[in-house]
Amino acid sequence: MKEAFFILVVIAVIAALTAVRYRRQLMAMLHIWRTLRSMKQQVDEKRQQVGGEENISNGRLVNCAKCGTWVPEQKAIKLRQGTFYCSATCLERTSQAR
Repeated sequence: MKEAFFILVVIAVIAALTAVRYRRQLMAMLHIWRTLRSMKQQVDEKRQQVGGEENISNGRLVNCAKCGTWVPEQKAIKLRQGTFYCSATCLERTSQAR
């Protein structure tokens, strides 16, 4: 039992000396870890605020036939011929031009 305690003390002393020697690097790593953790928390908060819009942003993009704007396929207006429009305004402008 004394031998195990002695080995643990030696390991603790070596760890303490290593920590003293590399304290700047350890502090930098700790700072980076805290920064990454706060960034993750901010992203999670934004996702909760946005709600369902994250599913829209993951969809396929389509080009509006009238103005050329790229919009997610879920938000676009699709006609039977496979033509997409970004909004009802573009669709109305197209029908008025004909």
